[in-house]
Amino acid sequence: MIMPDLTNDRDNAPPPWIFRWTNMPIRCTCPDAVKHWERYDAEQERKRLEKEKEQQRMWHRRRVNDLLAKSGIRKRFQQRTFERFKADTPGRKQAYNAAREYAENFAIIKETGDGLYIEGTNGTGKTHLAAAIAMYLTDKEYSVIMKTSFDLLDEIKRAFDDAYTSEHEVMKAYRECDLLIIDDLGKEQCTDWSMSILYSIINERYEAMKPIIITTNFGAEDLIRTLTPRGYGCQKIESIISRLREVSQTLTMAWDDYRSRQEE
Repeated sequence: MIMPDLTNDRDNAPPPWIFRWTNMPIRCTCPDAVKHWERYDAEQERKRLEKEKEQQRMWHRRRVNDLLAKSGIRKRFQQRTFERFKADTPGRKQAYNAAREYAENFAIIKETGDGLYIEGTNGTGKTHLAAAIAMYLTDKEYSVIMKTSFDLLDEIKRAFDDAYTSEHEVMKAYRECDLLIIDDLGKEQCTDWSMSILYSIINERYEAMKPIIITTNFGAEDLIRTLTPRGYGCQKIESIISRLREVSQTLTMAWDDYRSRQEE
């Protein structure tokens, strides 16, 4: 049986001596009370906003941790931030500024598909700057994958024998993440299969206008020769390198070993 709501029925309204119980205190309107309640309301609003901010921080941290778990960024390289890069020479300062500008403008870059081609000898800070970009963007909740070319290919190869992860799923992650960073390109073992996989990933991202960052010890011509030691797929690799250079700013980091000057 549904009972009528007498409080909304004028004809059946309860007598004036019946009160509705509430957990809200009755507020006095005298000047001192008004000031008290103004302070009270302000404090309650402050607590509400602080609680809301804390919840936002918690969800942000969870999201970042989830992105990091999927990023492939090794624990050591998660410490390679912009703040820890020593920009103590004109060359390092220029490289730092270019990398920082890239990260800070990624919302635009994500739409244009522009990348970075970071070349230089061992120990010049190439991987540090690439990792700094990755960590900066991950904190902004972009999906970033950063792996050496060897690890990238190895993960795809292992997917063939994994009952729970398919090659398609792994390739999809590389193709669809907001930013793909391939570290140390040119150090992997060159086979027909590895070149086909690299071609597939890079070409699909190029066509979809999805940005890639490459770090390598080789300039473009040397990299082509390194990736095609037997001449196989030379034209295909030339095409890929050409496309990468077309949409990428080149950072040449040619100076003394950076790691010997950098704090771990």
